[in-house]
Amino acid sequence: MDIYDVIIIGCGSAGIGAGIEFEKMTSKSINYLILEARNRIGGRAYTDITTFGKDIPLDHGAHYICHHEENNFLRQFYVPSEKDFVESDYYDNSTMIIYDQHGAIIEDELINKATKCADDLLAAAEEYPNEALDVSVFDLVNTQLEAISDSRLKSLVKTNLSYIECHEASDMKQLSSKLYGKGEGDLPESDLTITDGLGTLVQHIASKYNLPIKLNSIVTDIDASNDIVRVTTKNNEFYLCRYVLLTVPLGCLKSNSISIKPSLPTWKKDAIDRMGFGLLNKVYVQFSELFWDATLRRITIVEDESQFYYCLPEYRMLALFISGSMARRFEQKTDEQIVREVFHSLQRIYPKLTYPVKWLITRWGSDPFSQGSYSSFHLGSDLNTVKDLSRETHDGRICWAGEHTNYNGCIGYVDSGFESGMREGKRLLDSFFGKDNVLTS
Repeated sequence: MDIYDVIIIGCGSAGIGAGIEFEKMTSKSINYLILEARNRIGGRAYTDITTFGKDIPLDHGAHYICHHEENNFLRQFYVPSEKDFVESDYYDNSTMIIYDQHGAIIEDELINKATKCADDLLAAAEEYPNEALDVSVFDLVNTQLEAISDSRLKSLVKTNLSYIECHEASDMKQLSSKLYGKGEGDLPESDLTITDGLGTLVQHIASKYNLPIKLNSIVTDIDASNDIVRVTTKNNEFYLCRYVLLTVPLGCLKSNSISIKPSLPTWKKDAIDRMGFGLLNKVYVQFSELFWDATLRRITIVEDESQFYYCLPEYRMLALFISGSMARRFEQKTDEQIVREVFHSLQRIYPKLTYPVKWLITRWGSDPFSQGSYSSFHLGSDLNTVKDLSRETHDGRICWAGEHTNYNGCIGYVDSGFESGMREGKRLLDSFFGKDNVLTS
């Protein structure tokens, strides 16, 4: 039986990134295989061209080329389109409209005042001292937030703070003040929306390289008790290799979806437990006709749990983004219950709208191969946590990649995954090739 040099588990951006590093070796090569549990590649970057057809590509998960500066790996494969644009959470009255819960448009003056109040509150997190005991972002800002006497202003400030929860896919009660904003890795926040979908771009990148991928291979066990590692799948197939590169999402690590022998060291288990892993879902609803201003990109409804709709007028569609505990509650409901709630909420604003004709609802928390969306810094985690997540175990035979391990850059993004996979791919190549560029394994 063949003994592979490396088995990569997971064909999301990290697994693809490692494979690309292996394929870039022209004078030498290693024998490797990528095992992917799904019937497709891309992981949490998936563009659906089935539900609504190939002319309506919808991203179930990751949607933007984030941090799309020139040295972003994704940029070299991106073909610009006149329909692409940079998304922004900053209020722009030419493309955004904000309603209160009664359907009244909130005036710009109050919106700008609320934005400033929220920025002032969050400044305390941005300047939080390293030597102080960590607290949640919620606990840091809540006293001042509740002191706001104007109820309309307070509600709108809460909505502004909810943008943070949507961005981090986690509740403010979970988020670390000390690590607030550190997930960006000192890169500018800039999200480029691309017409054909980010999942399509990831598939395009993978297709440029002849990666050896085996789909529908659900890994259940990794046995690194000996020098040769044994990887077993759900259908009782097994593979032998010298190294394993584990790139599955943090949610799967938290649930112990793969049995690892000998068991993980305590420091690795602790890092997996400490690191935050959030949930962001989308509710796409399509209508028979357009009932909102076609120039809008965002519609926000201010409620106890504010609703953020992204407008897709070319498809007669709105996309509701929901995160954290709200997203988890929604996953307990049926699609029909969720759509009915969305309809009744919008009906208060647009009384003449008709019931949606079609919808698509993501459930990343219930997905067995992700069990959530992406990582963020929760209370108890820090930069060393990310480093521990990246460190090899079992005398170097099990290596680790994924957006949650990207300690040298940002976390939580597709580019984070690629960077981490490339990091480990290069490191593994170094372990195979000595100073004289000779294969040593």
